[in-house]
Amino acid sequence: MGGVGFFAMMRGILTVSSFISVVFFPWPLTAVLALVSASMEPLVPLAVGIFADTLYYTPQARALPLFTICGAIVTIIAFLVRSRLRTSPGR
Repeated sequence: MGGVGFFAMMRGILTVSSFISVVFFPWPLTAVLALVSASMEPLVPLAVGIFADTLYYTPQARALPLFTICGAIVTIIAFLVRSRLRTSPGR
């Protein structure tokens, strides 16, 4: 079995399901999917946050893009964790 192909397929499925969950499911499920997909693709939470803020934008709302800010924070954390895992010595 090809392990590399499986992980590439799961990465794509998690990314697409994160975007679909913004439209069809409540935000906690979207947040969980974005967090899980951040382990493989760190920019997914930021992209999902921008998509959610764009999709649910109303002129009467506050000017604070909350989903984008949360996505940016999770993206920064994911990059930091990935860099620490890559530089840690293997056992």
